[in-house]
Amino acid sequence: MRPPARCALLLMLLLLAVPLRAVQAPSIEWSGGGLLLARLPPVLNEPEVRKQLGTGLTTSFVFQLTARGPANAKIRGGARVDIRYELWDEVYLVTWADVHGRAGRRTFPSFERLAEWWRDARIMALPASSAMTAKPVEIRLRIIPFSQSEQLDAQRWFSQALSAEKSGTAGALNEAAEDRSESFGQVLNLLMATSIGRPALLEYQWKIPLPARPKK
Repeated sequence: MRPPARCALLLMLLLLAVPLRAVQAPSIEWSGGGLLLARLPPVLNEPEVRKQLGTGLTTSFVFQLTARGPANAKIRGGARVDIRYELWDEVYLVTWADVHGRAGRRTFPSFERLAEWWRDARIMALPASSAMTAKPVEIRLRIIPFSQSEQLDAQRWFSQALSAEKSGTAGALNEAAEDRSESFGQVLNLLMATSIGRPALLEYQWKIPLPARPKK
């Protein structure tokens, strides 16, 4: 096989390994602390996602955002949502964390209620930066399924968030970030840790125009 043919075959295999699909992009909007992710993409109804959620294992939705600064420097952000269907109680447990390390937790009695929350969710995903230029913001979503052997690790996310909620703290990620010193880089690494070394069930990418900053 000639080198160009081998390269073409390798590229085809890589594209098959992580499906990239066309789906409606999320929105981004300014808030006091930076850019919010809003109107999350309608991926929960994808057959692979519905099937994975029905297993009772955790599914992570990892958002990575990249804006541009002077000299095309990257300004990174992200957010994470974990969803698990509790087979015994027949409810959906949702835990999410924003780019500042704030975490939240909700329980939904049906898939329809979960889908409503998903459509209306607004999660801080990119810190405010005066150096941000008007170039489009790149958004990458990786949907990460957990296997049975990985479920214990996934459960820690929910148990930490639940104990944080009961104790009245700011949230599980906040506590974890404090244990490792309160730097944005460490919080972001913690958010993204789920996706490291794990194959994605589905993957999406968008480029969204940076909205105009609100006037003060």
